[in-house]
Formats: sequence, structure tokens, C-alpha cells
Amino acid sequence: MCTRVCRYSSVISSGLSTICPWAMRSSSCASVTAAIASRPPRYDTFFARTCKNACTIIIRPLSGGRQPEMRARSLLFTVYGDSIRPHGGEIGMRSLIRLMAPLELSPRAVRAAVSRIARQGWLRTRRVGRRAFYSLTPQGAWRVEQGVRRVYQVEPARWDGRWRLLTYAIPEGRRIARDRLRRELTWLGLGPLSRSTWVTPHNLTDLLRELARAHGLDGNVAIFEAAHLGPGQDRALVERCWDLGAVGARYRAFTAATGRRAAALHRRLRKRAISDEACFAEKILLVHEYRKFLFVDPGLPSALLPSDWPGRAAARLFRDVYQMLAGPAARFFEAAFEPPPGRPGGVISP
Repeated sequence: MCTRVCRYSSVISSGLSTICPWAMRSSSCASVTAAIASRPPRYDTFFARTCKNACTIIIRPLSGGRQPEMRARSLLFTVYGDSIRPHGGEIGMRSLIRLMAPLELSPRAVRAAVSRIARQGWLRTRRVGRRAFYSLTPQGAWRVEQGVRRVYQVEPARWDGRWRLLTYAIPEGRRIARDRLRRELTWLGLGPLSRSTWVTPHNLTDLLRELARAHGLDGNVAIFEAAHLGPGQDRALVERCWDLGAVGARYRAFTAATGRRAAALHRRLRKRAISDEACFAEKILLVHEYRKFLFVDPGLPSALLPSDWPGRAAARLFRDVYQMLAGPAARFFEAAFEPPPGRPGGVISP
């Protein structure tokens, strides 16, 4: 049996037989079938697939492709939230390059991503002699803190039975601000009751006020607290605002893929056949994949979810695999990370 490495993981899609890129150069590979219930997460692309003639294709995380810079920026946010933030939140370029190397990001890609993120207002620079150290701006820290709170949350807070509504009237001339607000509302877990009315069962009133102020929309936004009096039950309102069926399918795909990967990792850890560096990469990719649910899952209270909601199993599995990788991943981080001058770099728990 021969082994090939496929770097075209982006071509794999649900229930689709795709032509293996190696088939263009070798008759030993024919095709590879991805049998995943929905769009497969990139984390799943570590799994081996078997061609028709039993040639194993090792699908690795995508390092090139059409959007390498976007991937680098997105991974940087994951590393900041998971690893750099608990160690003081500031890091030098040399340490950052070491940390991103196991994720198949070149020094050039890391520098370009940092430069782009800084220009967008997410990172700030502190210079010590000829060296530069990077930390999140207040805007970036706010975004990361909100993500960390939701990714590592064990259980949603108990629901008080009330709904919070945000309505807006933003003129067409401020379309960019309006579209940005919609993206932020989606990311915070609000659902569109109508085009200009968004709802959430969570008490995010202060956060929504802060969001409106940050976008200069104080005069265009109104926030309410209300009870749903019908017609229909609260779960009917949920069905109007969110597609839980699609979110549930993604959770099931994540659980299936990550469960298989966890079994393989457990065997390698037991045999001491995996390095600390590889564990760090696995942990970051796990968090990176799981945090994508922040963009699709509103994090509804249990009272508004089906009893068999697949997000619960996904959350438990995420925590288990994360803990399994945490020790060796921390050893690699501590070896690669140089505390910035004048900063203690002490550990803060997530």
C-alpha cells in the first residue's frame, strides 16, 4: 500500500467522490470519497481516506489554496485567544513564528498576516530596541474575549424567559455600517426576526449598547426587553430566527470527525508517538474548527433546544480532546514563547 499526501483538502465536500490530485501523476490512485453528512470541517481533513485500489490518501490541513492569507489571519486569532491571551496577551514576532510553524505557516505568511491585522486595527505594536511585540487593541481584545467566553463555556446560563430585541433604522447611505452591524449581531448569536429586528434570549443589553456606540449608531438603534405572547410557543420563535437543523448537522459532522481523530490521538499519546509540537498544532486546529460554531450557533438556553441537541455532545467531546492535548501542547508553547521585556507573562486561565 502506498501513501500520498493530498494538499487539496478544500475539494472534499459532502457525499462527493472527488478525483485525487495524485491521480493526474500516478495511476496508483483513482479517487477518494468523503462521506460526511455536511460540509466537512478542515479539522477532519487529517483523516486518512482510502482510494478504490487501497492507496491511502492522507488529507492534511490546507496550507495553500485560494485564501492562504485569510487562513493565516484566522489562525492568528485562534492562537491569540487560546494561547497568547492566557500568558499576558503580548508576543514577539520570533515567538509567534515558532508557534505558527506547526500549523504550516511560513515566516513570510505570519508577518503578512500580522501586518494586515494591525492595519485593520486589531493589533498594536510595542517596540523594544529593534524588536517588535504585538498585543490586541481594545477592539481586538473585546472580540477575542467574547469568543473565549463562548468557546470555553460549559453550559449556557439558565433562561429567564425574556427576549431582548434590537431594532435599527439605518439609511442606505450608511450601508457599510449597517452590514457590519448585522455581521456583529450574527456573531453575538442574535437571530433576525425581520430584516431590521434581531432577537436573543440572552441578556446582552449592555453589550448591544456598547456595540451600537462603537459603530456610531446610537441614534439609529433601539433595544427592548419583552416576553413572547404568541402566536405559538417560544420554540416557534426560535424556528423563525435560526436554522437549528443545519447547525445540528454541522455539530454531528464535527462530532463524528473529531471522535475518530480523538481515538487516533489517544493511541499515539499512549505510545508516546506524537510530539509536543504536533499536540499544539492539533489543539489549535481543534479550537479553530470548534470556534467556527460561533458564527452559526446562537448558543440558545437548554429550554429552547431539543432534548437531543447534538451541540451538547460536541461540546463534551471538544472539552475532552482539548484536555487530552493540553499538557503536551503547553510544553511546546512554553518552550517557544519568550515573555516580552517588562511583562511577566504569567498564566491566566481561560
